[in-house]
Formats: sequence, structure tokens, C-alpha cells
Amino acid sequence: MAMSLGNNASIWSWSDANGKLQQNIVDNYTLHLLSDYFIIQPMVRDAKECLVIDRTTEEIQIQNVLPNVNGALRRSIHGIIGIINLISGPYLIVITSKQRIGDINGHAIYKVQTTDIIPYARNMSHLNEHQIKYNTKYLSMVELVLRTEAFYFSYSYDITHTFQRLQSSTSDFYTMPFIERADQRFVWNRYLLSSFVKNRTIARFALPLIHGFVALHTLNINGRSLNYGVISRRSTQRAGTRLFIRGIDDDGRVANYVETEQILQLDDAACSYIQIRGSVPCYWTQLPDLRYKPKATVLPSNNHMIAFRQHFEEQEYYYGKQFLISLTNHHGAEGRLNAKYRELCEGSQNKYLKFEDFDFHKECAGMRYDRLTILLARIVADQDDYSYFAVTKNGTLHCQQTGVFRTNCIDCLDRTNVVQSLFAKRILEEQLQRYNIIQYRETIDSYKQLSNIFKNIWADNADVISLQYAGTGALKTDYTRTGQRSTMGLFKDGYNSCMRYVLNNFYDGFRQDGIDLFLGNYRISSDEGRTPESCPISKELSKKFLALPITMFLAFSMCIINLLIPAASFREQMTYVLFWGAATISTLAITIFWGQELVDAPKLYSKAKRD
Repeated sequence: MAMSLGNNASIWSWSDANGKLQQNIVDNYTLHLLSDYFIIQPMVRDAKECLVIDRTTEEIQIQNVLPNVNGALRRSIHGIIGIINLISGPYLIVITSKQRIGDINGHAIYKVQTTDIIPYARNMSHLNEHQIKYNTKYLSMVELVLRTEAFYFSYSYDITHTFQRLQSSTSDFYTMPFIERADQRFVWNRYLLSSFVKNRTIARFALPLIHGFVALHTLNINGRSLNYGVISRRSTQRAGTRLFIRGIDDDGRVANYVETEQILQLDDAACSYIQIRGSVPCYWTQLPDLRYKPKATVLPSNNHMIAFRQHFEEQEYYYGKQFLISLTNHHGAEGRLNAKYRELCEGSQNKYLKFEDFDFHKECAGMRYDRLTILLARIVADQDDYSYFAVTKNGTLHCQQTGVFRTNCIDCLDRTNVVQSLFAKRILEEQLQRYNIIQYRETIDSYKQLSNIFKNIWADNADVISLQYAGTGALKTDYTRTGQRSTMGLFKDGYNSCMRYVLNNFYDGFRQDGIDLFLGNYRISSDEGRTPESCPISKELSKKFLALPITMFLAFSMCIINLLIPAASFREQMTYVLFWGAATISTLAITIFWGQELVDAPKLYSKAKRD
């Protein structure tokens, strides 16, 4: 198969020697719901094959003739997400509505809008009271994951891979079903589709989803049409929520790992630029304990270097050289974490690694974000050396990206987003100058439409990635959107910080359980829940611990009341105020001491519990 870049080749759309597209997935089906079967019928002309799922034996097979579907309930669906086993049995998860985000050279990219979770079982009569309760809770976990922003897919383009990975792949790669050839690090429904990959014919119905962010915009600059976009792919490895999943695991996988690809498509060429983010690659924790900012603690371990080396061996395989940008504070707990990172980097003696620590909060204090030019000046030579990927429409390779910048702060969210957008901006300007879209020494700020699209895409990317990990939008996005910090932006950051506190302490355990269930890190046994003791989610917070926050609230209320309502004498009033104030402070101290008992902690399998 020829791999020249054209309307029917390479990263634009793959074709074989006869010009036929490779392994596209059907974009519309009718789901026939019968008492004994699910029948999934592709709604395309001349389609003969249909997928039949036996609701009793759970067997999946292809039939060349549509079975009798008289009396069936019919639903229009747009793809199969997969099958998940809960206490009541398997559930089929399908896409019921989608939103078109944009195109990559004619290949439509979609976002999942709504889904349906359909049980194989006709009723719950085979379950006892406890099992029905726990099954409902498990189901709500899956629903919560599916409602989280945002899942994306394409029927004809493999969005799990970067332009460069697709261009360098062999022709045999494109004869495989999407689910087989996808980058498994980023396929969020890989576990759910495990029943489909056993048979290549059935695998053609499997639709891989990525979780992250996609934005694509078409615009015209100086009479030239271009398509600009950003694709962020969140890894399934060590996936989870902000405070429960930190650092590295024994396999070298890190928390909040995201590959972000900036793409630029012109009439005669295509470019991409890759950056990655990921948690500080050593063993450390920061479990919620009701404090506003729990202490980040580097764990004592002899295996820090082993896991560190494993992580970067894999990174070098995918990306080549690595420039590590650490934006954490240089003092306190963050400083100790940063020092460990530098120690591991220097101790690894890896010639493909470079390390730069930049105390973002210190350097940019007082909203002096212009000082980020200091960091930019330090990395510019290496950014030029690593280059970016660019290929012409006829397949001529202009350049390849030979290394990446790996950026992190404590969360790999807010500070990381700001710096990644700066690096992306510089590369985009270089690409536009190279292909004569803008003049040499011009910046994208000279073009209002392009500047606004760039800033808003990167700010939206920051918000969505933050929402998935921390539960709220990102901080500091006013700078990304406008190029400067504002008072309103500070107020918004304050609101999001408060919301993060509430979500991370009182809701993220349930969300973490949902992620582990969805990804197959925890698998429900067939007899789970027959007794409460056999089901991990049966554990409830001990009511004795609720007495602490209730007592604190009552004491604080009495303190305020005595401040506002005068007593017979000032001395008497101050006695009451001091008494209730002391009661408030003492119960607050006891509450914080028992903080980890009061937070919503994960109950299922979690990598946070293994480390």
C-alpha cells in the first residue's frame, strides 16, 4: 500500500492498492431489543452482516441474515461502547447521540453526548435485597464516568495515534480493526470491548473511545485556508482523581498522564506538535484529610529509581528525547518533591533526559506572567532541536519530532496548562511562517481570529483536563484566554479552589471507584453482595465520626449567636464567646486529626491503596 499523503492516503485517509478505505466502522445502527437477543443491524446500503448477542448465554456472533425481529423494540444507536458486568449480569453500553466536533481532512471527529446502559437480565428477581441495592450503586458509578467530559471517537480516523505515529506505520497496520491497532494507552473502553476483540469479524463493530479533549477549527488567514486543532489523550494507566492517584506505580505509569497533540492542516501539508504531562515520577502521596492543602509526602522506598527508569524507557520508545519541566515550588513539601525528582533525574544518568525546575509561583508572583519568558529562553534551543512533525500532501517528509517536553506541577493542571500553551504558540508561529501563512517575525497575535481561537482552545483544553482529574475547571485560564491575569480571574480561581476542596474530600472516592470499575481495575464477582460483608461498597462511614463536624457546627453557631446577642454584661458575653470559640477550635482540631476517616475514600481496587 502506498503511503503518500493525499485525499485517500496517509494520515488523511488510508487506502489499499485498489483505492479502498481501510477498516472504517459503520456510523449508524438499529438496535433490536428482543426478549432473548440484542440484534445490532448496520444501517448502510448492502449491509448483510448483523451482530447478535444472546442475553442468556452471553454469546456474541455475526449472522449474514437478519433474524426475525418482529415485536422487537427498536432504537437508533451510533456505536457500541462495550459490555460491563455488574451484580445483576452484563450490561450493553451504546452511544445514543453524538456531536460532530470537526474534521481531520474529511474524517469526522465526534464527541459522545448521551449513552444508554441496557441490562441483559429482563428483571432483578434473581437478586436479593442487598444485591439490588449494590447493583444500583455500581450502575450509578458507570453512569457518572460516562457523564464526565469528554469522550471522543471517529469512524474512519484513528484518533488514538498522533500524525507521526500514523505516518510511520506499516501497511499491515491498516488492515487491522480499529480496536486492535489503536494505542492501547488511550483507549478508555478497551476493557469494555474485551468480548469483541477475540474475533476479527466481531471486532469491526468495536468503536475505540479516547477521554480527554478535542477541538478543531477551520479559518482563513491571508487568503489561505487552514484547519487548527488540539487533541489531548488521557491515559488509562494509573487513571484516577486528583488526591487519590498521585506519583508513579511499580510499572512506571504515572498519574494524570496526558498526551497533547497540536495539529495544523493546510491544503498542501500537515503538521503536528506533541507535548506530555504527568505526575512527578516517584512514589508519593497526598491523600485528602480535610486540610485545605494536604501534605505531599515522598514515600520511603528502594524502588524509586527502578520505577523512574521504567517510566522513561517507555517514554523514549514513544517520543525520543525528554526535556523535563518541573514547575513546583522550591520550598516546603513541593520543594522536597521537586528535589527528589531532580535527584532521580541526575542519578539515572540518562543522556536522553534534561531537567529544568522553574518555581512558577515565585517567578510569576504578583501576576508577573511576563516572566515566563525566562523559562522560554532556557528551552528555546532544545525546542528547535526537537522540532515538530511535518509532511506534504505528496508524502514528502519535511521534519520529524525527535523529543518532547514533559511538563508537571503538583497537579499537572493549572501551571502546566499555562506553560504548555506558551510552547505550543511558539511552534505554531514557526509552522505558519514556514508555509508562508504569516510573515517572518509576525506572531499569531497580529491576527485577531487566529489569536482568539488559539487562546480559547488552550483554555478549554485546560478546563476539560482539570474537570476530569480535579472535578472543576482549571485555575489561571484568564491568562490563557486573554494573555494577562485579572481580578475576575482571581475570584474564579477562588471559587474553583473551594469546589475542589469539597469534591476532593467528599465525592472523589465514589468517582475513583467508578473509574476503576469502568477500566476493569476492579471486576465484580458473580456472587458479590449476597451478604453485605461480601461487597466492598457496603462499607459506610461510621456515624460516630459525624458527631465531630456536627458538634463543631453547633459550637460555631453558638459563638456567632453570643457575639450578636448582648448578654447582661460584657464580661458574661465574652465568657460565652470564649467558651464556644474554644469548643469550635477544639472540635475542629479533633475533626482534622480524624480527617482521613471522614473523607469519601475509594472502596474498590485502587492504585492509591497499593502504593
